[in-house]
Amino acid sequence: MKNHHPEGANALMVHTADTPDIGAVQRSQQRSPSLFLGRSALVRSVADRLAPQSGSSGCLLIGAAGSGKSALMRHVLQIHCQDSYVVQVRGSAFAGRTPFGALTFLLSDLEPDTASHPVLILRGLTDLIRSRAGDRSVILVVDNAEELDEFSAMVLSQMVLNRAARMIAAFRDFSAAPAEFMGLWREGVLTRMDLGPLSATECAQLAEAELEGPISRDAAEDLAGISGGNPSQLLAAVADYRDCGRIRLEAEVWVLDPDRRPAYPRLAAAMLQAVSGLSQGQQSLLETLALCGTLPLKKVLERADSAEVDALQESGLLELAQVHEPVLSLVNPALGTVLRSQVDGDRRRELMSWLGPDANTSSPWLSAEWFMSINGQLPPGLAAAGAREANELGNPQAAAAILSVDPEALSSPAALLELIRAHLDGGAFETAAETLSEHRPLASSYPADPASCRLLILENQVLCRNSLAAPAEAVRVGSGPGARPEVERPGAPREHSSVLDEAEGLLASLKESAVPRVETAGLEAELILARAECRSRHGEYKENAAFLTGIYARGDDLGRRLRVLAGSWLCEAWGITGRADDALELAASLWQLMADAPRGTFEDAAGAAAKARIIHALLVSGALRTAEELLEKGPGGNEEGELGGTVRQLCSGLLHAYAGRPAAATSQLIPALSQLSVADPLGLKPAAASAAAYAAALQGRQERAECFLKTAATASGGTPSWALRRTGRHFALLAEAALGSPRAVPGLLLLADDDDRQQTYSFSLLALLAAVRLGSTGSVERLLDTACTVQGGFGVLCENYAKGLGNLDAQLLLQAAEAAGADGHELLAQETGERALEVASGVGDRATVRFIHRNRRMNSQEGEGDSEVEDCLRGLTSRERAIARHAAAGTSNKMIAQELSISVRTVEGHLYQIYSKLHVGSRRELANLVASDKTAREGGQP
Repeated sequence: MKNHHPEGANALMVHTADTPDIGAVQRSQQRSPSLFLGRSALVRSVADRLAPQSGSSGCLLIGAAGSGKSALMRHVLQIHCQDSYVVQVRGSAFAGRTPFGALTFLLSDLEPDTASHPVLILRGLTDLIRSRAGDRSVILVVDNAEELDEFSAMVLSQMVLNRAARMIAAFRDFSAAPAEFMGLWREGVLTRMDLGPLSATECAQLAEAELEGPISRDAAEDLAGISGGNPSQLLAAVADYRDCGRIRLEAEVWVLDPDRRPAYPRLAAAMLQAVSGLSQGQQSLLETLALCGTLPLKKVLERADSAEVDALQESGLLELAQVHEPVLSLVNPALGTVLRSQVDGDRRRELMSWLGPDANTSSPWLSAEWFMSINGQLPPGLAAAGAREANELGNPQAAAAILSVDPEALSSPAALLELIRAHLDGGAFETAAETLSEHRPLASSYPADPASCRLLILENQVLCRNSLAAPAEAVRVGSGPGARPEVERPGAPREHSSVLDEAEGLLASLKESAVPRVETAGLEAELILARAECRSRHGEYKENAAFLTGIYARGDDLGRRLRVLAGSWLCEAWGITGRADDALELAASLWQLMADAPRGTFEDAAGAAAKARIIHALLVSGALRTAEELLEKGPGGNEEGELGGTVRQLCSGLLHAYAGRPAAATSQLIPALSQLSVADPLGLKPAAASAAAYAAALQGRQERAECFLKTAATASGGTPSWALRRTGRHFALLAEAALGSPRAVPGLLLLADDDDRQQTYSFSLLALLAAVRLGSTGSVERLLDTACTVQGGFGVLCENYAKGLGNLDAQLLLQAAEAAGADGHELLAQETGERALEVASGVGDRATVRFIHRNRRMNSQEGEGDSEVEDCLRGLTSRERAIARHAAAGTSNKMIAQELSISVRTVEGHLYQIYSKLHVGSRRELANLVASDKTAREGGQP
């Protein structure tokens, strides 16, 4: 047995032999999962109900096979119930056919005459268990409780009712529970607790323990999705993914390779237990729905028996929904993915001839792939529809593959639109540009329709990214300690903006035509967002704020989705241009709008980008605490499924880097960087690598920091926005400063100059603050001027910091340090506190020095009576403190030298330093200072 302790969870691993074949996997799945992680709140609740002092008599755990019920019970008993006497009972189909079958192991120890009547058996078993338990409390642990025979269930329930024992019982299907247990639940004697799926974070912890290494968030979320958060199925999926290379090691981190499609042998064995024993017709229906997603009920009943359909619904495998007509689909989409991997070409042809996809209700993406897998020709229009759905669901590779098999597909603007979108979303920007150039003459001949308008919007995105390709090289700031820092100058090429003007003209003509109003309204929204994105990419935040303010003010007229997406661009513009209070208020409003929206409204790529944009705006404007709160709880009050994947890890890593928490930043940024090495269509890698370099430099890991700086300088992939490039430059220069480069401060001041020209004052404030912290005292006045023009608490903090340094005012510096600590700027708070101490010591402000030291002692939780290190001596070195204590006690220099085994001249030199630091002129003044400090501490005075 091996203990693992991943951060944030307790783990207990029982090692078992590797499973060599699917049959072995099927047998192993019948056991409890080998790992227990997370679910700390549920563990506490179960333990509370089993405690002797609890008013409850126990609980009932309900969960699907492999959900971790047995592991949870075992964990609770090992951790919280070590002093109890545990009786373990297991129901089974075999024992359930025999009266008292589950209790046979106890009945053999009873006297023969005792086993002649149920009442005598109850009394005998109760006495037997009590005698074995002694003074310990008794806990009955029942697994597979729905398979107990009625006599065993009666005995166990009576022991609970008689207060002879407490109970924890596990069920796969509570509807099949014995009547006695149902009664205990209805009467409130036992509490029902349902085991839901593991969260993405818990899945990551479980996968990391199994893989014995860190895993990227993308990989963890993909595993959570395919396993449904079921622990047993998750471990099976981990093995399948590892074997086929869908997860692989990249710089000691397990990352996701989305292009690898596993066959799921272990996961199939685990999941298909639930569908074992099905009839041929039921199996065929499940496989068909897996291949096409959805089918009309009427069409299904033409080929399948209604009783078989009802049975599948009752078993929880199928669900019936009303769209335009009643339609059937699989309850668990992951089961469909696994089933598709098990159906070969011959079987697919057989199912196609039995019951193929429906043109009106089936998934176009899945239907197209089904036709492609049997070398069939795609029906007209299916390629474009399938590609559109694949793009919308975040699979641009599948969209491009679907369009590649239909030579006639690109004859329509809708298909060309989806192909270019697939290239853009997949990070193939050059391919997108080439496709546009190749088909531009054809596109010009298309009739004026919504697809043509959207094609112009995509053309703008392609040209916009290309126009930034050369300036984006400026992200390579300081690839080494001796490199000359570069800055991006304003005024990037803007020829592509005319494409949006052309799109607006086309939209105006569409409004005059017979195109439905809802369609033109959608196009108008897309154009608004396209202009906002274009301006943001070029750092034109003042223009964006002016453009979006009036649009956002239209409120509900926009519709919730457009209002949130446009609002996120406005929040970014306000946050970066120094309107921090406005950005903070808007962020809270947008987060609430997303929280109140129907589920799924903002869970696509655009919604995730909006959330990340808001978080980044708050980070840049210094509102770290608010950004952390929003990032942790998500718009829905739950971090799972809100902002996930690599974007989440990057946001979290940047947050920790801004706060000065290098270890926490590294724990997020390194997995993100490893995942970005697989693909980086959004251009996140330079910023991530620069922040990681800064974190490594703070930790004193010079080689690692330099390696990250080189990664930032040579990163390839998507073109990042202006704000993301600027963030990368900021951290690259901070990393170089920590590595000792003399060019870091000049580079920061150049960035501040550029920021002032572009009116991105929040970035300017960050650069100036960093330069002053690094010793640029000549920039204090400029820092003060910029701080006074920026809204928000961070601006006030910087203002107090600049005034405190400029006027040698320790009290203002202390205010700045307190504000920094309150808003999450931990390193800044620490540094500013040190500056306040230096200033107070330099001007001889002993009261402030004592106050600072006393606060430090309280924050470090040292005792008030700690006499080992007096407050007034905390600014000294350990040797100086030792000499100061002896001198204050009246010990001569010669005696001090002998005591500390140093020379008298060394003692004299140290005393000179001590007198200078403490602003005293003699031993008597030193003794008075120490005595007065001790008196103040004992009297509770500052």
